[in-house]
Amino acid sequence: MNKAKREYKLSQTLMITAVLACLASALLFLGLQYLSRGIIYDYCKKPEVISAHIEKKITSLRQYIKDNQISLSDLSELDNWMRGKELTEIVIYHDNTLIYSSHTLSPSFSFPSQPKFPDFYLWHNKYILTFQEGTAEVFIKDFFEHRYIDYITYFNLLVFFLCFITIMVFFIHKKVSYINTLEKEIRILEGGDLHYSITIKGNDELASLAQEIDEMRKAFIAREDYAERVRAATNTLMAGVSHDLRTPLTALIGYLEVLEGEDIPAKESSFLGKCKNRALQIKDLINHLFDYFFISTNDYKEIDLKHYPAQEVLREMIHEHIYLMEQSGFMVSSTVDLPEGRIKVDAGMIQRIFDNMLSNVQKYADPAHPVRLYSTIDSGELVLVFENHSRHSLEPTPKAGLGLNNCQKIMLLHQGRFMYRQNDHVFTIQLAFPLI
Repeated sequence: MNKAKREYKLSQTLMITAVLACLASALLFLGLQYLSRGIIYDYCKKPEVISAHIEKKITSLRQYIKDNQISLSDLSELDNWMRGKELTEIVIYHDNTLIYSSHTLSPSFSFPSQPKFPDFYLWHNKYILTFQEGTAEVFIKDFFEHRYIDYITYFNLLVFFLCFITIMVFFIHKKVSYINTLEKEIRILEGGDLHYSITIKGNDELASLAQEIDEMRKAFIAREDYAERVRAATNTLMAGVSHDLRTPLTALIGYLEVLEGEDIPAKESSFLGKCKNRALQIKDLINHLFDYFFISTNDYKEIDLKHYPAQEVLREMIHEHIYLMEQSGFMVSSTVDLPEGRIKVDAGMIQRIFDNMLSNVQKYADPAHPVRLYSTIDSGELVLVFENHSRHSLEPTPKAGLGLNNCQKIMLLHQGRFMYRQNDHVFTIQLAFPLI
């Protein structure tokens, strides 16, 4: 049983998929971050956008000062307004003196009479605030673009996780779907449809399991086929034994009854030889029946086929076949020319074919006519042809039919062909061996 090599385990595949999903999601996240940051920075650099945000902040600050009646001497109350506005930065000056700062600059820092504000504040926006004691200058900066960047980062992270989860769910769904497919196919097999093939996908444990199930299915079919052949061959054997043994056995019993009633010794009676011939006929018929049973219930895998040169394996069988026919009183005309090629055979099984053909010639051929043997090469096959004239006085028995069926099955097991025909008085047999 050949099994495909499984290179990856399911756990390894899952780990590789997780890593690839993470990398794909990370690349997507970085790409989105790059694009979204560029869009946000381009948007937030527009003067009208900056002005709109600053105006909103300064309006809120002025309203807070007005509502809470904040004085220049108590600007610490502005800390309440700054709560929740971490991205907003303000500094307030009165008479060129820093009186409030939302960052860590010292409140005692003062500017010269001709103030030249530090470069740090050149990018701030200057506005006038009105207090009860007078006015003050406020410099305000709103880093609102960071708020958008945070929002888009959260969104991109969400996309990252959704992409990762989607890839993993897709992979797991494929495996779960495959498991569901195997479950349905196993239920089909349980229903009795053993010829339904199991789907084999991938190269992990699930695919290996599917292959094992399919191999079990094939093995079960093979066992069922073998059991069916055994049953059929057994039925044929029993029918053959019942039918074909009845005639010679009845005759044998009749001869024995005659012997029993004769007054002369058994060894002097002509019926003793007849009894012996009938007993040998029964023995020969039983051998043929069991040969048929053996051929019908054995698979091609159980026959030891080997490569032989055609001349080496067939020449001796043919010469022996010719010699035995001549010893039996037949004339033989042979023009067999064996080629140089090789054939794949079980020599013992082929010998049984020649023995069967010899037995048929001895029983049914007419010695007045020669037995012809010749060979041809046709479409890559070596074809051996045997021809003989049949005698009219003898009718073929079922034993001969069983023998020819055995020969046909043997040649099929050799991937060859066995053909026979009766044309007028000429009986012809052809053996076709594939040449290698």
